[in-house]
Amino acid sequence: MNTTLHPNRDLLDPEFQSYKLSLQKGFIITTLDNDGIDLKSLPQDNFSKLNICLSSLHNCLFQDRLNPCHLYYRTSTGKIKALAISSRKEAFSSGETVFTIPSEEYSDSSVIYNTSLICLRDYALLCTGSDHVYLLHTGDRSSDVLSSWKVVYEQQVDLLSKSGYLVDAVTTRTCDGKLQIDYILLSVYKSDDEMSKTYLDWFTISGTEETWSQTRHRRLCCVTFPDHVAFEGHAESLTVRSTKPLIPLLDTSNSDIKPPSAKPQTSIETIKSEDNSQDVTFTWMQSLPSLSEGDCSLINILVKLSDQHKISDPKCGVYVVCNPCEEIEEDLNSCRLDLSIKTDAGDVKLCSARLFAPVKASGTMWTYDRETNSIDITLVKEEPGTWPHLLANPDEEKRLGLKYDEESLPTVSNIVTDEPMQSCFNVEQLEDVDMIHDNDDDDSILQRIDGTTLKAVVRAEMFGHQKLYTALTRTDFDSPDLCSHILCTRHDVDGLLWAPETSSTSWSHVATLQAFGYVLASKQNRRFVASPPIDLSQFPCTPQFVAVSDITRHIYVYWQPAASALTELRHRKSDGDSSSSSTGSKVVHVARQQVVALPDNDEIIGFAAAAEPYASCVVATRRSLFLVCLDEGEE
Repeated sequence: MNTTLHPNRDLLDPEFQSYKLSLQKGFIITTLDNDGIDLKSLPQDNFSKLNICLSSLHNCLFQDRLNPCHLYYRTSTGKIKALAISSRKEAFSSGETVFTIPSEEYSDSSVIYNTSLICLRDYALLCTGSDHVYLLHTGDRSSDVLSSWKVVYEQQVDLLSKSGYLVDAVTTRTCDGKLQIDYILLSVYKSDDEMSKTYLDWFTISGTEETWSQTRHRRLCCVTFPDHVAFEGHAESLTVRSTKPLIPLLDTSNSDIKPPSAKPQTSIETIKSEDNSQDVTFTWMQSLPSLSEGDCSLINILVKLSDQHKISDPKCGVYVVCNPCEEIEEDLNSCRLDLSIKTDAGDVKLCSARLFAPVKASGTMWTYDRETNSIDITLVKEEPGTWPHLLANPDEEKRLGLKYDEESLPTVSNIVTDEPMQSCFNVEQLEDVDMIHDNDDDDSILQRIDGTTLKAVVRAEMFGHQKLYTALTRTDFDSPDLCSHILCTRHDVDGLLWAPETSSTSWSHVATLQAFGYVLASKQNRRFVASPPIDLSQFPCTPQFVAVSDITRHIYVYWQPAASALTELRHRKSDGDSSSSSTGSKVVHVARQQVVALPDNDEIIGFAAAAEPYASCVVATRRSLFLVCLDEGEE
């Protein structure tokens, strides 16, 4: 089922204009770890796009969702250490060791990925970056005094690549009262005769405090990298955001799920340049949002036929249709453009290819010009936006000799504004973040994968809505856990947070980060984005602030305006202006921006944010840990 994500208009503030730079510097406390914080680099022979995407997920600081002021990290000697953000700021330290990874694990040179850790109720899951997973009993973690963790279960899981990264885990109860833990490992594997693929392995273990065993193993794969994977509710389904569909490969509880047999590609996708189309020219153009006239949803395709393609009766001699190809699972929400003509020599198929993004089938129109022997096709985009190319397959564009009409692009001289620019960026640079370039994977689909069939049961098109970051959610020891993290995407200039709905099949807009999509576009050196864990039981659940860390040194904090204390600017009444009220006219809403500079220039490898016991960020480099207290000297 296809659905559309609709922003909640009540959570959008059209009056919000900008962030006002605050003079707060924050109070920084520094501590050292003599062992050093562990961070692996990808081996040179594993340097692929998918492996780089997977490696970029790693944050050396693991935050406890049940107690967000507790953070964990791994040292270069294989120790898992816990540190706490105490109400006594001067008590900040490098923490205490709660677990030590066996030496044969952390010294294994074949391990590709970094160690990953997820805290659950009374337990923690640890993956060493290989195919080895530990289930650790942590005891009570609600206080600042933590006990040592004990191994209650360990397994060498079945991974094709022998190296995996833990991305999510959730605990539930089985019908017989046993505790069940579902967790997901991402990995990248390349077989001898295929290209690299991303594999999503879904493991289920259950048991008691003393006895545990694996009860189920599910596996899916994707030719691109899914940039968001999360369990929903009681691990009955997954939320996945990717540009290509996930293909089910394995389910130990369902023998009907098997790897699909290889399908030959359709002839039109692999066909070489033929005589019937080599003299036909395709030219396309699109109306752009910056144009003063016209609809920015329109696409025009001009097909100039050759002299050998004479159409005697256009009413029955031209066939143009554009329909969704949802029956082909690989195409998801795509549409296919079919163009064929009937000539005296017979029927000729000129084009049958997938478009870059969905269009409205009912909006397809065409005309035939007998004098120029050309077909003019008009398409209407499903969502307004700029397409970098017409077809989804670049090889098909080359085969057709498809050209773009450059005259449809606006020039800088044609853009006239009444007011001077206030930014160091010009309009084209700032709006360039909305452009989808050839190498970008931004025509993503948000999918709900059913845990029984391993197929997408709900899909939502997210074309043009870039992922900004993944926000951690907060839970407690008594309330049900809806999901561990939620997706934040760009909508216009704002950042919108989406969470799965418990009473519906879609995802709901639960919070807005004002103008965050716009300001994040200028942070080209950013490494991490974090906000204090979000409580989904509240509505709206807007975090107190969201913080961005550069690769080195700088932290940018964007405080979100509270509904009861929204800052408002007004124009002063000018002399002789009788039209202005005594208090001045309302202008815009603003909020605070805070910039913090760390005392050294080392690479930032870990980053986390917390709202309790006070607003703060914890930053990790290879040797140091920094506690940045953001409420010092609050204005």
